Amino acid sequence: MKAFMKEVAGMMHQADPEAGFAFEFWDGDTIRFGNFPKVTLRLNSENAARRIAGNGFLGFGEAYMDQELDVEGDLRELIRLGLAIQFNQRNISTLQKLRFLISAFRNRDTRRRARENIAYHYDRGNEFYALYLDESMTYSCAYFRTPGDTLEEAQDNKYDHICRKLMLQPGESLVDIGCGWGGMLIYAARHYGISGVGCTISRHQFEYANAKIREMGLQDRIRVVYRDYREMEGQFDKFVSIGMFEHVGKQYHPLFFKKIRQLLKKDGVGLLHSIGKDFPAGRDGWTARY
Repeated sequence: MKAFMKEVAGMMHQADPEAGFAFEFWDGDTIRFGNFPKVTLRLNSENAARRIAGNGFLGFGEAYMDQELDVEGDLRELIRLGLAIQFNQRNISTLQKLRFLISAFRNRDTRRRARENIAYHYDRGNEFYALYLDESMTYSCAYFRTPGDTLEEAQDNKYDHICRKLMLQPGESLVDIGCGWGGMLIYAARHYGISGVGCTISRHQFEYANAKIREMGLQDRIRVVYRDYREMEGQFDKFVSIGMFEHVGKQYHPLFFKKIRQLLKKDGVGLLHSIGKDFPAGRDGWTARY
């Protein structure tokens, strides 16, 4: 394991020869690049190295949480150097490429893996998320028209902006893929008179959303189902998905859009809200899980 970590350190140095950093191992051995390291990675156990070797950034993060490793200095610098390896593929040995492939395979977005990741992230209890979300429990970007807008107003601004972009009309049907706690569906039903269905693979979101819908007397028009988007059926006038596409693995993008095409009527309109990158990079296990 020490040899593996030394290989990683060497790749980081090759990616940025001017960077100063150090690795300290569990047996007291130390390797150093530069006279004044900005950051030192202290591996407190050999198991920390195993976790990094097996799961990359996910293994690093979980070893850090479990105090199997410490970071002294600028954590951002260490992350930057780790990311630099991904953009310097010529420096990666065949063995390391295989390890990256194994990590990506373990974290692929199968239906089972998707449910596990979503459950881990979202099923921590609605009370936890209520501590910092607005009343609608919206867990995505807000639209602050003015600096004085409250979070609730900014989320309503966003929902209204989306509804207008979709040109929603009373009586139209809407499908919300990855609907979370149901905020978009509820807003559209209350303010634009639509009917619709949302889907989530979080049990807590499913139960909360339907309870909220019943509380507001909208159960005859909208509902949330506990279902993977790949299992959705029916046809709808409009489609929306807010902040869910990030969870869809790149290899599943064609399947995602094929499913949306099946769900939309012939002249249907859809809106997909997502956060992306303007450079190529794989989705690491840490991002997928947390």
